[in-house]
Amino acid sequence: MTLQTDKKGKAQDGSMESSEAVQSRLKQLGPSFTFEELWELHKQSVGKSRPSIWRRITLQKKGMILGCSVILCAILLTGIGLYSPSVGVALQKVFFIDLFYKNGRGGMDSGLYQIEKQNLGTATDVSVTDQDIRLTVAEVFYDGIQFVVNYQVDYLQKKKIKEEDAAVYYKYKFKDAHPAMIGTHTFTITGDHTFIGTTVFNTEPLPENARLHIEIRRIGTTDGNWDVTVPVSLDKTKPLIKIVRPQIAGAYEDKKFMIDQITFTPVGTQVVIETDHSESLFCFLEDDLETRFNETGGSGGGRINFSPLSEINPKPPYVTLLVHDSTSVQSNTLHQREEYADYHGPGSLPVTLKGDRGGTITITDVQFLEDSTVVYYEASDAENQKPFLILRDSSGKGFVSAPNAVRLSRESFAYKLQYPKLPSERFTFKLIVNEYSPEPKEPVKIKIPIDWE
Repeated sequence: MTLQTDKKGKAQDGSMESSEAVQSRLKQLGPSFTFEELWELHKQSVGKSRPSIWRRITLQKKGMILGCSVILCAILLTGIGLYSPSVGVALQKVFFIDLFYKNGRGGMDSGLYQIEKQNLGTATDVSVTDQDIRLTVAEVFYDGIQFVVNYQVDYLQKKKIKEEDAAVYYKYKFKDAHPAMIGTHTFTITGDHTFIGTTVFNTEPLPENARLHIEIRRIGTTDGNWDVTVPVSLDKTKPLIKIVRPQIAGAYEDKKFMIDQITFTPVGTQVVIETDHSESLFCFLEDDLETRFNETGGSGGGRINFSPLSEINPKPPYVTLLVHDSTSVQSNTLHQREEYADYHGPGSLPVTLKGDRGGTITITDVQFLEDSTVVYYEASDAENQKPFLILRDSSGKGFVSAPNAVRLSRESFAYKLQYPKLPSERFTFKLIVNEYSPEPKEPVKIKIPIDWE
C-alpha cells in the first residue's frame, strides 16, 4: 500500500537551538485538521443506518486515511541531530506520539501514549542513505494488535525542504506472513533539513520474531532506494499482555455469535468474534464501572480494536460486550439537538447542559495551559459519559478535543477533555446530542469475567 502525506505544520531550522528551545518549539506544532473536516465526518458517522462492526472497520480505514479515527502504529523521524548532537539528544526526549496526535487530525484514542510512558518501544539503529537523503529507523513497537515504527529523514544537501518533500512512499511486507493491515500516518517538518513521520497499523497476529521489510522507493519528490528490514518482537510487551478466551456464545434475536478471544495490552484491546452475521452486528465494550472503550478500527477476521483499559481501573473483574443489530435502527430517524453555554471566566462554572435521554453534562472547570485547553466535566450517567462537546470562539470557529476523554474517578463519570490552545479565554460550549425516534432496541449485554491472577 502506498500512502501520501497530508499538509503539516512547519518549524524553523533547529540546528543551533538548545534542547529546551527545540522541545518548546515542537510543542507549538498544532493540529492541521479543520473543524469543518471533522464535522463532516461526524455527520457521516451518525446517519440513519448504523453500519456493522466489520463494515465500520472499512469506514475506520477511510477515516484514518482522512486522519480522524483510529486506529493505530507510528513511524517517527528526527533528523536535526545530523547538524547538532545536542539537539539530536533533545529530540530523542520529545514525545513523538504527541506529535502524531497533534498532526493526526484529532479524534483518536490516546492509548499510543503508553508506548513512551512505559518505554515499550524497541530502539534500532537501522539507517540507509541514497540520493543524499538519509532514512533512520529509530524505534519499533508491537503488542500483537498493532505495530509502530519510528523513523527520521535527513536531507543532507538540500537547503530547505518544502511540504512536498515531507513524504515517504512505502510498502510493508512481513517474511513468511501476509497479515491484513489497516493503517494511517502523519509527517511533521521539524527543521529546514528534516522531518519526522508516524505510521500506525492495526494487524493480525504475526509469527514470533517476525521481521518487517519496508520497501521505500521514493521520499518526497526524489526516487531512490531506502529499503530497510527491522525486527518486530513481543519481548517488551508480552509480560504486560493479558489474553482471555471466553468462548461465550450469544445471540441478538436470531443472529448468533461467539466471543472467541479478548486481548488486553498497554496500548489497546482487541475482541475477536465469530459470526455468520458480520454485515449486521456491531458492538461496544465497557468495564465494570461502565467506562466505554473507544473504538480504534480493526484488522479483519472478526477482530475489533478498542482503546486500552483506563488507568483508574487497570484490572476490572469483568468487562461487558454490548451487541447491537444495525437493521434494528435503519428505520429510525436521527435528530440532532444543540445545547449552548458561554464561558467568560471561572465565575461561569459550574454549568449544566442537557444531554441524551434526560441525562446531563456538568462542566466543572477549565484550565488554560501553555499549549492546550483542558475541560473537566461530570456526566449524570453512562449514556452521557462521552459527549460531543465543541468549544467555539467569538469568530464561530469550533475546536474539538484530541485525543479522547480520560476518566478521572471510579465513583462518578468525571472526565477531562484536552483541546488545542484557544485564541481567547472567552468562548462558548456547544454540545451536540444525537437522538433517535423511535429509540433503538436495547443491546444484548454479555458479561465476561477476567482472572488477573
